Amino acid sequence: MSTRRTARFFVACGVWVALAALMLWTLAPVAVMTFTSFKGRRDIYSVPATLLPKTWTLDNYISVFTASTMPQALLNSVVVGLLVAVITLILCFSAGYALARFRFRSSRPIALFILLGQIVPLTVLLLPLYQIVSGLHLLDSTVGLALTHLVITVPLVTWMVRNQIAAIPIELEEAAQIDGGSRFDAVTYITLPIAAPGLAAAGMFAFLQSWHEFLFASVLTTSTSARTAPVALTEFATEYSVDWGATMAASVVITVPIVIVFVLLQRYFVGGLTGGAVKG
Repeated sequence: MSTRRTARFFVACGVWVALAALMLWTLAPVAVMTFTSFKGRRDIYSVPATLLPKTWTLDNYISVFTASTMPQALLNSVVVGLLVAVITLILCFSAGYALARFRFRSSRPIALFILLGQIVPLTVLLLPLYQIVSGLHLLDSTVGLALTHLVITVPLVTWMVRNQIAAIPIELEEAAQIDGGSRFDAVTYITLPIAAPGLAAAGMFAFLQSWHEFLFASVLTTSTSARTAPVALTEFATEYSVDWGATMAASVVITVPIVIVFVLLQRYFVGGLTGGAVKG
């Protein structure tokens, strides 16, 4: 008995050590980024390098907000992200509901075909999307960029929403219809409230995918009126030098809003991702 208990103790210790090492590996770059953002130029290039700044300064943040286009880029990122989240939820809830509730011969092939969108490399889609957005006269606009981001979000979010709806007993909707309600009433008053955590997770996923997307944003936007934060981050690097202090400060500014949103919506995000895990 004692041998089994000892083995269990060492296994638990090994698991905790592995988790601690993984957490350290994950958080180390974030710590370097954060502390570097408070360093002056002399501290950044000092030898030997130190993690903590010798002299704390806010000059890098002042430079980001007063001498760069990052404030406008952050606003553009928020606008594009919200557009992507809203449009994704509208499209994917309709498609996910149809795939989960309506049984027809080609439902499975259609679902698999939608999921193929996650497999195709984005670089392959870049030229066709550029031509489509150009034909719609939406180049260098937040609306045009948001439409291209749907290629990233719609396939996986459709499956997330489909699994959420499939996990909701259809008998609840049938009971609402027996009581005199239409299918629209059943979806509005039964399915939507129950699936709300899953939809919140799906919307947050779509927003995050749009927030850090770089490839489409760098090609389809050229002016400060539409350029997003990941693209604006490159303006701190020139041909011969990089302003590492401002770059790290801007990186912190880009990261903090996402961390705050995730902390506030964490229970919806976790619940939404696991809600459809039993029945799909």
